Amino acid sequence: MERTESQKSPESNQDSSSDSVAGYELVEEDASFFQLNLAPIGQQGDYHVRNKPGQKQRPVISAFGSGSQKNPSIAVTCAAKAIIHGTLDQASHQRASLLVYDFTFLSYGSTRLKEARISFEFQQLEDRGKDSPRDRGPDVVQVAPDGTHVMMQTTQTETRTTSLGGGLNSEGTSFVGVEAQLSRETVVEKTTSHAIEVTGDRPCDEWGNFFVARWAVKENESQRNGIPRLLRACVLLTRDNDKQFCCIPTVNATPNFTAHLGYLFASKPRDDPVILDPAYEPYNVLENNVTIDRWNLKDVNLNQLWDCTFHNTFEGAVKLSQKEGAVFTP
Repeated sequence: MERTESQKSPESNQDSSSDSVAGYELVEEDASFFQLNLAPIGQQGDYHVRNKPGQKQRPVISAFGSGSQKNPSIAVTCAAKAIIHGTLDQASHQRASLLVYDFTFLSYGSTRLKEARISFEFQQLEDRGKDSPRDRGPDVVQVAPDGTHVMMQTTQTETRTTSLGGGLNSEGTSFVGVEAQLSRETVVEKTTSHAIEVTGDRPCDEWGNFFVARWAVKENESQRNGIPRLLRACVLLTRDNDKQFCCIPTVNATPNFTAHLGYLFASKPRDDPVILDPAYEPYNVLENNVTIDRWNLKDVNLNQLWDCTFHNTFEGAVKLSQKEGAVFTP
C-alpha cells in the first residue's frame, strides 16, 4: 500500500456517475420528538441534506433549523472532522476506517433541547434494502464515548413532611367530658444527585453483527438548562474489502414542550445516506494539528479524541477603562 498522508476534502474526488442510494423509506414520526430532517417553519418542500450527483463522503451529514433563518429557535448540525481509511495495524493489514463527527446543538430564546439520540448504521452499498443476514458489512469495533459518562453533577436536598392526626371526644356520656387529640408528624429528608449524561454503545443485531453505533445525551433534570452544545463522537470500523459502504444517520432531538410546540409537526424526508469510499485519501480537519496514522488506526486513543462541551467561558469580558487625560489618536 502507498503510505501517504494528506488532507483532502471529501468532495474533492467524485465519480461522474451518480451513486444515489435508492429504497430509503420514510419512517412514521413520533410527536414527542423531531428529527434532523425537519424543515424550518414556514418553508415548504423536502428540506434535508442530499448527495450531489456522484458525491461521496459528504462532509455535512445533516443540518436543520426550526424557526425562521432570521429568528431561529433551534439549530442542529452534524459535520465530519475526520474520515480516514487504512488498516488496524501494519502486522495484520486488517482493513479499517476511522470516522470522527461533531454534533452541534444550539437553542435560542426560551427553547432548549432536553435530550438527543444519535444512530449510525453501516451497510455495504450493494446490500442496501436486503433483509437477509449481512456478513460483509463494516463492523463497529469501537465507539467513543462508550458507556455512561456524567458531567456538571449537582446535588439537591428534598424534605417531605407527613402529618397524621386523630381525636377522641367523650362528651354526652355519663362521664366527665374528655377530649384527646393524637398527632404524629414525620419528616423525611434526602439528598439526590443529578447530572448531564452522555451514553454510547454498539448494539448487535439478531445475527450477532455489530453494524450500528449510537449515542444519547440527556440534560440535568434538576437544572433543566439543556444538553451540551457540542458532542464529538468517534467510530472505528473494520472491513473485509475495499468496496464502498454507506452510513445511515438518524438523530432525534427532544425540545421542551412549553416553547414552539408547533415545530414538532414539520416532518420531512430523511437525509441521504453518506457513501464512503475506502479509495479516498484521508480527510482530517481536527484542531491542534492532531495527526492520525492511517496504517495503525487501533493505536488512536478514542477516549482522548471524543469531546463534549456545554458552553465556553470568555474571560476577557471585564476590562479597565482608559485613564483620564488620555489622548485620542485617530
